[in-house]
Amino acid sequence: MFVVLAGLARRGGRRVTPLSLAACAGAVDLTAIVGLGGAFASVVTGNLVTAGLGIGATDDHAFAAPAVAVGAYAAGVAVALRLPRFRWPGHLVIELALLGALTAGWIATDGSPGRTARLLLLATGSVAMGVQSVVARWLHESTTYLTGTLTGAVHDLVTGRSGTRAAALGQLAALTAGATVAAALLTAARWSAPLLALALLVLAMLSHRLRPARWKVPDR
Repeated sequence: MFVVLAGLARRGGRRVTPLSLAACAGAVDLTAIVGLGGAFASVVTGNLVTAGLGIGATDDHAFAAPAVAVGAYAAGVAVALRLPRFRWPGHLVIELALLGALTAGWIATDGSPGRTARLLLLATGSVAMGVQSVVARWLHESTTYLTGTLTGAVHDLVTGRSGTRAAALGQLAALTAGATVAAALLTAARWSAPLLALALLVLAMLSHRLRPARWKVPDR
């Protein structure tokens, strides 16, 4: 698998890293929605609405998962911003470790964790997505929250501006593709679904190393 991913990284060009990260987010979110309590790992606005439903309906089950996801995502962002200013792929190593822990827990429970395990795994995935979102900002890309990306693409289309329409549509397609393949894996081989996100993250990291992108970690 490592050889295949390295080959894809070499041939894909500079867009491989952001596209792979978006697909990774799609895969993690799909796994979280279907198998970890119905909350997104990275879409905070959707989780806030669902948490509101839980509060309004006084349903602690409906409230718990989105509340955990939002808190863990925020923690991931905070942790990533407080880490030493090493080159940003180092942050993705941390995300890789987190997604590895999620995968291990998922496989250990045969893809059907109990309620407490679901919340712990959801928190792990959400922290990982928070870390990834910080890296995406340094890349001037969107990989986890893409509503603004869609808005910008439609704006450029309607106004006739070239802008970054193609890149935006690519990010949206990658997110959808990651979710689609994850859904297929959940149906065909449920235990293997989180492995997709791991593979996509490794591809993003290899692509950066083989084709360094312009980036700068902002001063704090």
